[in-house]
Amino acid sequence: MDVELKQQFDEMGVEPAEAVLDRCMELAISYNVHDATEFVEQWMAFSLSHLHGEDPALDNLGDFERKVLQLRKDKMGSKASAQKATSYAASSVLEASSLATYGVMEDDPMIDDYVSESVADSSAMHTPKAKKNSGRTSNLKGGVLFSPASYTPQSAKRNTAVGTPSSLVAGKPGDIVDSFGHPKLLAGSSWQSQMEHQLPVTQKLLHKDAPLTLANLGYMNDLLAERCDDLHDRVEDTGRALVDKKLGAAAAAECSWYPHDKQALQAAGGLHAVGMVHSEDDGPLDAHSAFLAVIDDSTDEVEDNFLSLNFSRIRSASIFPGQVVLAKGFIPKGKSFVVEEIYTERKLTPPTPLKVDRELQFVVAAGPFTDSTDLFYEPLHDLLKYIKEHRPDVLVLTGPFLDADHKIVGELAETFDSFFEKMIGGIMEAVGIHTTVLVVSSQKDAMVHSVYPTPPPTLRKTYPNLHMLPDPSLVDLDGITLGVTSTDVVDHLLSYEFAANAGERMHRAINHLFHQGSFYPLYPPADEDMAYDSQLALKYAQIKQLPNVLILPGDQRHFIRLVSDCLVINPGRLSDKKGGTFARFLVAPSAPGKAANMFNSVACQVQRI
Repeated sequence: MDVELKQQFDEMGVEPAEAVLDRCMELAISYNVHDATEFVEQWMAFSLSHLHGEDPALDNLGDFERKVLQLRKDKMGSKASAQKATSYAASSVLEASSLATYGVMEDDPMIDDYVSESVADSSAMHTPKAKKNSGRTSNLKGGVLFSPASYTPQSAKRNTAVGTPSSLVAGKPGDIVDSFGHPKLLAGSSWQSQMEHQLPVTQKLLHKDAPLTLANLGYMNDLLAERCDDLHDRVEDTGRALVDKKLGAAAAAECSWYPHDKQALQAAGGLHAVGMVHSEDDGPLDAHSAFLAVIDDSTDEVEDNFLSLNFSRIRSASIFPGQVVLAKGFIPKGKSFVVEEIYTERKLTPPTPLKVDRELQFVVAAGPFTDSTDLFYEPLHDLLKYIKEHRPDVLVLTGPFLDADHKIVGELAETFDSFFEKMIGGIMEAVGIHTTVLVVSSQKDAMVHSVYPTPPPTLRKTYPNLHMLPDPSLVDLDGITLGVTSTDVVDHLLSYEFAANAGERMHRAINHLFHQGSFYPLYPPADEDMAYDSQLALKYAQIKQLPNVLILPGDQRHFIRLVSDCLVINPGRLSDKKGGTFARFLVAPSAPGKAANMFNSVACQVQRI
């Protein structure tokens, strides 16, 4: 576990001494914290809340043990006693009634309204009187109701006697678990909008001057030959950019895409081959399963265009299926290419300088927005309560909103579209008219077309401050370029890549997106259920210029990174077994006479819901 602890601290940019790591290991074992991620997350929350972000040291680890670990141990002990005492009562809640299966108990007050009164006077048929103090009003939080019309079995409902997910995680709601930015911005911000003003929203991922919508959507008609042509063009375009960066523009213009004259090139100092990386079994890469598909216009023999990659001499590498690379090495014999170096970086078009004349506040949250066992949407209620209190300028919500794979989604007694309309209506009622709301669709949602890129669903009712966006999206918000996707591309990349001495994982994955120029550069897709459309991706999933801010939600641990002057944020999932999180960030105007700088102009925090 010591290696895992060191790796988790490295991801947070913390390099503790060996003695400190040993002490952390002792604490983790003593207090039964078996997950290194959980231990480091608890430390970061404690450090940000009590030590102003200090690194772990032998002296402050004592405070951490007393205020966090010991307290956690005491709470777990009391919970175990309470659960043991109530286990018999919990097991006897459901009687053998057929009504209990669907949440209607023998002593349900609604049944009493009809049954008891009708027994007293069987000849009088009437509507039962409304009760002033009804327990059902507890579902209304701030006047917004998300409970769907459903036949939800009682067994699928959350049993608060056993404990909700939020009670099983370290920390408490409102804890700051990650931060980025200038200390003065972080300390001086109230995290509230300074004025009520709707921001103009302009979509920038366009094809024929139009974004992806249901009106221009066409899929399931890309032929295999067209996919091959798309991949060929991608190798040529990205390959030339890689050669231009490493060998210069002249070499890119005269680049021999396949090493024809091997002897001459070897005499000149080795071979340079441009191609696309693939896996032998279309699965995750390793040191023995990767091969390079190269372009050879001099022959029509497809089988001659593949080189098996040998990494025995390479110092560092980070490759994944579908990546276009420039490889340097030699061919000892046959079709085996001994790789000495791999180049994956090209010249990037930097983000447009920030142009804001006032401080702008953003809140970002990623689905799912409800627990995996119910459709109560309690985390979403909590988020909307935060929004009503802080009134940010922009609220960004990424799907899934109604996951098609949810355990009880099939028990809805209304259409998916109707349920989603009701959800959006409740969100907009709580948010008001002065916060710009961006809703990014997800192919996992039950009410959208299951294709990537994913068009947004249509709504019968429109709102002036609501913008339904496709996945992925690139928008301009009054001088700030924001990129966002709901697809977990970071997890897909890290799960399928082969990496050796390649640096920090999140930086690596983000750079893959930037240097491949795509929101989803893997091919074939890592998710076998993902309906990837190459024609749509070519039109609506390209990154030609870096945004100022990029939102990459996913199952990996939440993070904030600054890569190539682009602020990249994973806000985490709003509903998560280890504790849901969301992100908030602000963009401030630059000081007079000073050039815009992301570190000095942006502050970001990830907060527990």
